Amino acid sequence: MAEVGARLQYLAPHAGPLHTWAYDPPDGAPRFNGRLVARPARIGDARRLTGSVTLGEQGFQLIEHHVAAGDLTDDDALTRRVYPEVEALVRRLTGAPFARAFDHTRRRRAAHKPPLDGTGGSFAAVREPVGRVHADYTPLSAPLRLRQVLGGSCAARAALGRYLIIGLWRPLLEVPLQDAPLALADARSVRRDDLVPNDLIYPDRRGQTYAVLHRPDHLWYWFPDQTIDEVTAFVHYDSASALEAVTRAVPHTAFENPLAPADARPRQSLEMRVLAWFAN
Repeated sequence: MAEVGARLQYLAPHAGPLHTWAYDPPDGAPRFNGRLVARPARIGDARRLTGSVTLGEQGFQLIEHHVAAGDLTDDDALTRRVYPEVEALVRRLTGAPFARAFDHTRRRRAAHKPPLDGTGGSFAAVREPVGRVHADYTPLSAPLRLRQVLGGSCAARAALGRYLIIGLWRPLLEVPLQDAPLALADARSVRRDDLVPNDLIYPDRRGQTYAVLHRPDHLWYWFPDQTIDEVTAFVHYDSASALEAVTRAVPHTAFENPLAPADARPRQSLEMRVLAWFAN
């Protein structure tokens, strides 16, 4: 495999705060008040960089990880049996003595393969792939998630040291994934002013993610033909980089794979999120 070309959906320059409704807005307005613009990108084959693509450098890494116990399509099996497995995996990858899996999302592209233009999505239990460049946590939402996962006193102690939120992404097909794979930006190529806070409005609370402005310096990669026994681990948030100009967040997006045959199986995938921390 070689690098591929694709058009990625970035945030267009926008005046005023961004927000996205996590349910149908009460006034019938669009769910997202920003505008997206497609920008051409070259997406390098990260498999050609085997051994030099790591969580500590680029902010992402491919790991062979066969799930020894549990059904990846069953929520109860995931939380009871798979969560402990991925917690151990994240402890090994980060060196953190503590880890807790706290969330998972399944995605399935519809059979007619709707465009990955960043405007799709649903509120169903199984969602469409996200076709826009984004990052999942900000300096506002990551500490909030820390408190939600660990509780007040434990979270306060954990916040005294370094903590990370790690994403774990894998296909759920019995054949290698070709349709709508995941593209990841090298964290070292992303500047803080590329990231624009985007408030998520829920019925009972607010969260926050990042939308991403285009910059030609962004370095993009993918792992072609990823299988169900391969996990892409990547950094959602790293408290150690809170004051740095270069963030450790890894923007990511689904993209149209120009090498995929017309009859490629529509993407199915599972993403899990794990909190790792050093102080207890």
